[in-house]
Amino acid sequence: MIVNDKNIVSLLAKIESLKEKLDESNSIIDAIKNGDVDALVVNNNGKPQLYSLETADYTYRLLIEKFRQGALSIAKNGLILYCNDYFAKLVNTPTEKIIGNYIQEYFDNASQFVTLIEALKFGLSTHEILFKSDGGSPTTFPAYISLTDLEPSVDAIGIVVIDLTEKKKHEEALLKNQQALEGKIHELNRINGNLEEFIHVISHDLKEPLRKIVMHNGKIDGTYLNGVDARSMEIIKLSVLRLNSLVDDLVQYSSHTAQEERTEINLATVIAEVVEDLEVTITDKNANIKTGKLPVIKASRVQMRQLFSNLISNAIKYCKTDKPPVIEIYQADDLDVEIPNQNTKFVKIQIKDNGIGMESGHLLKIFTIFQRLHARNEYSGNGIGLAICKKIMENHSGNITVESTLNEGTTFNLYFPVT
Repeated sequence: MIVNDKNIVSLLAKIESLKEKLDESNSIIDAIKNGDVDALVVNNNGKPQLYSLETADYTYRLLIEKFRQGALSIAKNGLILYCNDYFAKLVNTPTEKIIGNYIQEYFDNASQFVTLIEALKFGLSTHEILFKSDGGSPTTFPAYISLTDLEPSVDAIGIVVIDLTEKKKHEEALLKNQQALEGKIHELNRINGNLEEFIHVISHDLKEPLRKIVMHNGKIDGTYLNGVDARSMEIIKLSVLRLNSLVDDLVQYSSHTAQEERTEINLATVIAEVVEDLEVTITDKNANIKTGKLPVIKASRVQMRQLFSNLISNAIKYCKTDKPPVIEIYQADDLDVEIPNQNTKFVKIQIKDNGIGMESGHLLKIFTIFQRLHARNEYSGNGIGLAICKKIMENHSGNITVESTLNEGTTFNLYFPVT
């Protein structure tokens, strides 16, 4: 009986121990069901082993993995503890090769990491930096990086990385479109300005000779067989010639709105050709054309001939009555001239004469189309020549300026960009 009693007591003790283990297991299962446990430590032959539960925080884990942004957790020294697949795709490196490395290794400038950690202490958590992307040929991509200190829950830093590549492309495309639009607006304003000038021509300069033709034509109606007023006929003739000249000049002016093919041009050769063309005028005025050292530039040959023809003709036209004109054309000594608000360097050509000169108040007017400083009975012309010169220089991304002293002479400065 005594032996049987001992067996009963032993069995009851074992049953009690099994009940305790069952209760413990039930409590763990309840904790797992309630989401209070995401890992278990199990003793296997006296050695503890950690088992994480696949279902623990499954929704949150899945969200991070499917996140269309890079997500990482790092130690305070930059050691990567975790990264999602999207970040791995951004840097073109497998996840298993990223974890255990330092995040600053993926920065284009590794020294920025210290700045990011220091800024986080002051609440500055968002920055724009360049990341390196590995591959056949390593590249970089811009990204926003947002840092969150996970203390005191975890001794780590959470990071979200947003790829800005497409955003930057859109911004660049938008900027290019904006610049193109501004260029079109500028061109439209220029064309509108030209149209306004042409309207001025139609309303004034073209009407003037036509009015004379109509007026004097009335005088000869019905009188032709009896004899014609010679003076009226002369006025009609001059007005028609003036109108014809004006139309020719307008055609010339408008022809220089288009860009022409640029080639290497030796300015000395161009000026020699112009001097030959103007031989009769030069001989008639006993003009002396002196040329110094001149450069080779990339330009339109047709427009260069027109430019120097206008300037030389202008210098001869406005010469003194008691002195033959002397015109000097040369490259200025100061090479690679810089113009304010211009990044390009320029070569400077000067055309200097000993003519009648101009008052300083007139210098800004002379490049305006149809602007005349003298009466037509003093000097011929329609006031288009210098406007054409200005347009030619604008076509070549250059500039033209003038210096003059009354009764002493005038110097035109031509600035051609150095190519």
